[in-house]
Amino acid sequence: MQLSKERIITLLVLVANGILGATMGKFSDNRLWEATFAVLMSLPGLVVIWNKERLSVTGLTRGLRRDSPPSLLDLIGWFLLLVMPILYVYQLSRM
Repeated sequence: MQLSKERIITLLVLVANGILGATMGKFSDNRLWEATFAVLMSLPGLVVIWNKERLSVTGLTRGLRRDSPPSLLDLIGWFLLLVMPILYVYQLSRM
């Protein structure tokens, strides 16, 4: 597995999500739990971004193999990586 610029950036965003979860989250007394929760919420986005070539092959349509556009998978992956952890940590902090 070769580390490209995109993969390095996603790892940095994953670490940043953990740091932000630990510093900004207020739903638990344990900062390690908040950081772990933010990182775990980011993992699906990381998996989608790292495996978009494998995930783009969706199946058969009228007997022909049809692929999803990798840019759509990029958009879904970055949404899961950036937006979902922020929303969950913010919503849990308001409780």
